[in-house]
Amino acid sequence: MSTEGAAPRPLLAGLAALGIGLFVAALALPRTAAHGVLLPVAQERAPGALADARSRHARALSLHGDAPLALALARLDLRAAAEGDGGALAAADRHLRAAAAHSPNDALIWSELAHTALLRGAPVEETAAFLRLSRLTGRFEASAMLLRVRTALPLWNGLPDEIRSGVMADMARLGADPALRKSLYAPYVSFGFAERAIFLEHAFETDAQRSRFRSQILKYTGERRG
Repeated sequence: MSTEGAAPRPLLAGLAALGIGLFVAALALPRTAAHGVLLPVAQERAPGALADARSRHARALSLHGDAPLALALARLDLRAAAEGDGGALAAADRHLRAAAAHSPNDALIWSELAHTALLRGAPVEETAAFLRLSRLTGRFEASAMLLRVRTALPLWNGLPDEIRSGVMADMARLGADPALRKSLYAPYVSFGFAERAIFLEHAFETDAQRSRFRSQILKYTGERRG
């Protein structure tokens, strides 16, 4: 059998493998560079740590846009807003929209957008639209459900019936699950009287269950003060 022309085949295969490897490496470079920017993390409580973290995440996002980076930056923006940065809410909204563009099936991102809209004082229709998208993309995702409840209750009377119906189902599911019920303590304490009444009505089926939950809240608040 002639072996003429067989010698170059290993060479061609090697060159092809090298080319594929270089291509994959090139694809990974932006992500590697982006996360390299995040490596020298400032101490959490150090002066300027939050501003430094926001700056590093913004640089990383400019190098490689993806949903996790955009979401992480938005959460830093929300922390800055809570500390009094007047422009941080608008930045959070912008970065959450970028995260949603990269990952439109992520219910938590839509819930975060809804809650940020509430904090910004956006029209109820805008908040409702985000709540609707959250429910459509993750009806039973616990973190998304919890944020939908926290967002919807302050706007309750102004929300469309279908949004309220969905949030009622969220409250009932959260209230019925012992593993999830503890996640309701902090939001419940932050609610006003009317919001607590709405929540108790829809999260629990019986007065006994409501009474038990209120007892758990008293214990929770006592532990926090202690």
